[in-house]
Amino acid sequence: MKINRHSVLFKINLVFILSFAILLFFYLFAHKIINRVETFKFIRKAVFLVKKNKLKDAEMFGVNLIKKQQNIDNILKNGRIILKRNPPRLDYTLNLLSFNGNDYLYFRSKTGKTNLLLERISGINERQNILLAAWIGLNVILILLYISIFRSIRPLKKLRDNIEEFKNGNINVNLSGYASRKDEIGFLAKEFKEAIDSLKKTMSTRVWFIRNIAHELKTPITKGRIALELLKDEDENKKRIFLDIFSRLEMLINELFAAEKIAAGNEILNMTACSLTGVINRANELLFVKNGGAVNVISDNPDYTVKADCELLSIGIKNLIDNAVKFKADGKSAVTVSIEKGVLSVINEGVKPSISEDAMFEPFSKEINAKNKDGFGLGLYITKQIIKKHGLKIIYEYTGGKNIFKIDLNKIIC
Repeated sequence: MKINRHSVLFKINLVFILSFAILLFFYLFAHKIINRVETFKFIRKAVFLVKKNKLKDAEMFGVNLIKKQQNIDNILKNGRIILKRNPPRLDYTLNLLSFNGNDYLYFRSKTGKTNLLLERISGINERQNILLAAWIGLNVILILLYISIFRSIRPLKKLRDNIEEFKNGNINVNLSGYASRKDEIGFLAKEFKEAIDSLKKTMSTRVWFIRNIAHELKTPITKGRIALELLKDEDENKKRIFLDIFSRLEMLINELFAAEKIAAGNEILNMTACSLTGVINRANELLFVKNGGAVNVISDNPDYTVKADCELLSIGIKNLIDNAVKFKADGKSAVTVSIEKGVLSVINEGVKPSISEDAMFEPFSKEINAKNKDGFGLGLYITKQIIKKHGLKIIYEYTGGKNIFKIDLNKIIC
């Protein structure tokens, strides 16, 4: 699993791990200091008892005289020497030994007549007890603090998922779980909810506006078509030109209306199984540009069947072909629609657009040329919305002097 070193949770975990490590280090350091102090206290007590010849009172001072020779030999043989001293005012040399976790002091007479082995009586020192209790207490406080902070920031992951869901088109994300929170996360969720509510109002207004505009425009278009049919003496070519204009306007309104409903999440796709070749043929019938050149269709399987809203998908592909025809270089080969391994590509030879890949899919954003001076810049935007609604992605590439738009259809191929 990849670790995100920039995340808040990673930094909090790092801080607490370092805190536990530092706390353990100071505990071990303090424990070592206390042990050293107690060891030197033991040495002073043992020297005092031997020097004053008060070994009979050794236990009162927390010191035990080892009398059994077998035990003495075993300790001297297997014990680890920690310290050697030859005090000038004492008739003994001192060896401090450690054996089985306890300290022993071996007094060896300088005359060789007397040897003594004193043991420090084991037991938890009061200072060690206090140190251990303090260390455990601080660890408990750190753990409780960590749990509290973790529980406080855990909703951030859920909020991030809500934002991801919103980004993917669901504007009805449920944020009710944050209503009772009084911290920064609750405040952030509240602001996010208000932003969503404001966006919903804007989208609702936009849809209402488009519906009314579409209605207002359709009425004169319908009347104009009827009026043309009533004209008997006019040239049929002129009538056909006007009919094409009215048809184009009506189609543009319908496409824009459908795209806006898709973008708002209100459009329910009419999913049916249809021939991919039939979808492309329908796209050719809908083309605005009729004399821009031929369109070559190349497929590795003419029997591809897709489950989609076939009319909407035809509109999306039609816009790609229309765009390719408009921007292919003069005198170059025809636009190619290629289908290979379930990937549909619309290809034209020409210069690379000056606008960025992201910008070309935005509404009313377009590359200006002689063939496209009257365009609205909505074609690629509408196509992207249709493709996205089908759960697919559209990818743009510029390779070898060719503009290529790719759609991987494998998810909807039957």
